Amino acid sequence: MTRIPLYLFCCLAALISVSATQHAEAVECDSSNAPETLTDFSFLIGRHEVSLHAWTGEAWTPPRPTIAEWRGWYGLDDMAIYDEWKDPGAEPSNIGINVRFYDDQENLWKMMWISSSGRQVQDLRAEFVQGKLTMWQVYPPREGWKAEFDVIDSGSWSRTSFVQDDTGEWQPQFKLVARRTHCEDRRLQELVDETRI
Repeated sequence: MTRIPLYLFCCLAALISVSATQHAEAVECDSSNAPETLTDFSFLIGRHEVSLHAWTGEAWTPPRPTIAEWRGWYGLDDMAIYDEWKDPGAEPSNIGINVRFYDDQENLWKMMWISSSGRQVQDLRAEFVQGKLTMWQVYPPREGWKAEFDVIDSGSWSRTSFVQDDTGEWQPQFKLVARRTHCEDRRLQELVDETRI
């Protein structure tokens, strides 16, 4: 099975992201045209400050001193969600983009992620499992890993990653806690149009 179309699609999304990044103050937070199915991940829309925590085996560590940024907006005529990650505290610094699309025939979220640290497209899936929006990796295969999203309130959310131990039990690994800091009701297409020569 070829991965070239997936790679090309993700690269296109990254180019769109570069155009939108030039106007960082205009991150869309709501879309009346968005299909109802996109509401599962609508908490990602906007600009967020993100604190990073690690599980010690007994408790979460205090937040790392450096704050990361997560930006999300609707794209593909409101058929998908793009979200962009910037982590200046990583060594080396890490940036990435995700494209989230809901497949209503399979009742499943399909996602593509690429970052400066991994330098490879990752094929991800998500759905509700026992009431939790749960994400896992399909390609490259990553057995024994998952991430769960929790909406804390209307302006904050978290993502916790888990790994399976030798007994098959899920153990927490890392937690991202995000707080929305900025929203403007503006379409990504308007941003792209402004950057055209």
